[in-house]
Amino acid sequence: MQSLSNARIHFNPQGTPVATDFDDIYFSNDGGLAETDYVFLQQNSLPSRWPRHPQAFFHILETGFGTGANFLLCWQRFRSFRAQYPAAACQRLYFSSFEKYPLSLADLQQALACHTLLQAQCEQLLQAYPPPVAGCHRLVFDHGQVILDLWQGDVNTLLPQLPVQNQVDAIFLDGFAPAKNPDMWQTGLFEQLFRLSNANTTLATFTCAGLVKQGLTAAGFNIKKVKGFGRKREMLTATIAADTASEPIAAKVALHRESQLPAKDDVTIIGGGLAALCSAYALVRRGVKVALLCADAEVAQGASHNRQGALYPNLPVSPSAAGLWHCQAFHYARQFYQDCLQTGITFPMQFCGLLHLATTPQLTERQRKMAEHQSWPTSLVRFVAADEASALAGIPLQHSGIFIPDAGWIAPQAFCQALFHFLTTQPLFTAVFDCPIVDMQASDTGWQLQTPQHQLTAQRLLVATGADLTQLAAMAHLPLNRVRGQVSHVHAATLTPLKTVICHKGYLTPAWQGLHCIGATFDRNAQEAYLSAADDNANIQQLAEQLAMTPLAAEIQLDSAKAAFRGTVPDHLPLAGLVDNSQPTLWVHAGLGARGLLFAPLLAEILACQLTGEPVPAAETTLQHLSPQRFAR
Repeated sequence: MQSLSNARIHFNPQGTPVATDFDDIYFSNDGGLAETDYVFLQQNSLPSRWPRHPQAFFHILETGFGTGANFLLCWQRFRSFRAQYPAAACQRLYFSSFEKYPLSLADLQQALACHTLLQAQCEQLLQAYPPPVAGCHRLVFDHGQVILDLWQGDVNTLLPQLPVQNQVDAIFLDGFAPAKNPDMWQTGLFEQLFRLSNANTTLATFTCAGLVKQGLTAAGFNIKKVKGFGRKREMLTATIAADTASEPIAAKVALHRESQLPAKDDVTIIGGGLAALCSAYALVRRGVKVALLCADAEVAQGASHNRQGALYPNLPVSPSAAGLWHCQAFHYARQFYQDCLQTGITFPMQFCGLLHLATTPQLTERQRKMAEHQSWPTSLVRFVAADEASALAGIPLQHSGIFIPDAGWIAPQAFCQALFHFLTTQPLFTAVFDCPIVDMQASDTGWQLQTPQHQLTAQRLLVATGADLTQLAAMAHLPLNRVRGQVSHVHAATLTPLKTVICHKGYLTPAWQGLHCIGATFDRNAQEAYLSAADDNANIQQLAEQLAMTPLAAEIQLDSAKAAFRGTVPDHLPLAGLVDNSQPTLWVHAGLGARGLLFAPLLAEILACQLTGEPVPAAETTLQHLSPQRFAR
């Protein structure tokens, strides 16, 4: 897979950004926002459609994100609509935009400086703007009311990968002029836009070029010429042609939102850790009633009970499907935890950066190749020599490594407890503790759940029980391994100045409440999550060896430790999705291994969208890689 390149741009005398490689402007010299308002909002009858829109969300698709001006104006108008019509059915705006050559953060900042009326939104977009990494990056604003899916890569490659439930209500057919960017304006583009349309979809585009008229008509759209913006004579609008609505639109409409599983059906979640709580949060935010069934007396008593955990992506030498998934999950997780803090969900967290030290010849060679190939953007990760690593960490280090500046640590158990407390304030959420599920059977109305004392019912079931997943007969076929791990909590004067997370064969966190977390061990044979003095010694010895600080082992003082089972999958990807197509009410969120902090937020978002029929922030290939059904194929 190829890495992406930032757009090469310059600014003309009017201050308008110009794409150097395409010799075309990003927006009109006559006024970018006025052009957006006329061409894309007015010609798609926005925002006048929102008050009468019957669905809980409205979905716009845009080709060519550029400077984000179209999105920013839509965001502002949707915010005004929500303030004016708080009881309207339409609660959320999804905006899916595609960009092959994303602007650098610095260029985007300069390009947006002219939009003074949208300064607050511009600042939030700049803060959330992802690095140029291929795939879908979900950016959430206004606490979930406005959601931007920024798909980075070639639109003609990405559009066929959008799930059918990502159907759209309006299309902004933007981008550089067909004569200057013919690679985008392909027959397949128009066909895919038609595939993702429903019977009420509208489309607007600034161009009236013949190939665009022909492409839209051939794909099934009914086009119309209207007056263009400013000095431009004509532009096009389009709707679904009545004579094509019978085929293949009729088949698609049968799969459209109205015939999805009812979005308001209750969801019962079995579990009490990161996966369960993040899923509950994502569903409740979409108006779904959630019942949490936890086997323990309180939340986060399994693998989510750690004091501190590292949050970072695992990057291969060159971009791969797994590496890109890690990046997308990482970017979303950072936003998610920050948004939780802004919502009032308070927990210990520090984005202090992370050093992955090259402590073996193999790691040294791997990181050398990564730096040599420049496979990943330097804003995401960069190579550092031992002296720079020492300066970043605040302690003397003997090894070079890679530095991920946006990484850091989070307190998983404290986060789970804070998130649970927030959920208890939501009327759609209930929880039952000391409620182990010993058996589950499908019924005509959903599921019959058996506990040692009671029988419960569930309409839709999401199982998020971590390493205990396969103890339920319906999940026993999944290849989930139970791996015991122990983390040691220590203090040492030499480590007190530590400023970043350090990874080697294990990991070391900066001190929180005077204690560092080090670990973790891997034991595939254990049957109980017992505490072991030998594991503490192994963690301490490994840290001293990896940091090349032999005296450190004697200096470290052990305070406490925690042990638990991780649920791991042979291909190192989690299990998220429908367990079996024959049982459309049984879902799973598990197999996160040691990556719960990284994976759980985005997986919860994906599952919530699948369960409610809302746009999914993942390609079909990604969903297949995550699906538990991949082991049945």
